[in-house]
Amino acid sequence: MFDIGFAELTLIFIIGLVVLGPERLPTVARTLGQWVGRARSTFNHLKNELEREAVTQDMRERMEKQMREMGLDEDSIREAKESLLSPEQIAKARTPREAQADSAADSKKAQEPPRHE
Repeated sequence: MFDIGFAELTLIFIIGLVVLGPERLPTVARTLGQWVGRARSTFNHLKNELEREAVTQDMRERMEKQMREMGLDEDSIREAKESLLSPEQIAKARTPREAQADSAADSKKAQEPPRHE
C-alpha cells in the first residue's frame, strides 16, 4: 500500500513522542491502529463485493449470449413456464391413474397362487 520503510517509521515515532509525550503516545498509536484496521477491513470488503459483482455480471453476459445462440429469449421462457402444470395440477392428474394402477396390481396379486418357499 504505502512504501514506508524502517527509517520513516522511526522518524514518525520520534516526532510523535516529542509532540504527544510518552503518556499519550500509546493511546494515540492504539487508536490509529484501530482506524487503520477498520479502513483495511472496509477496503477488503468493498474489493470482495466488487469482484463478486464482476463475476456475476460476467456470468449473466455469458448466459444471455448462450440463450441468444440457442434462439431463446425471456418471453419464450416465460411462456414455457406458464404453460407448465402446477404441482397441484400434477397431483390431481396423477391420482386417478395411480388409483387405477393400484387396483390393477391388487387384482393381479389376487389371481396369482401363493408362493411357498
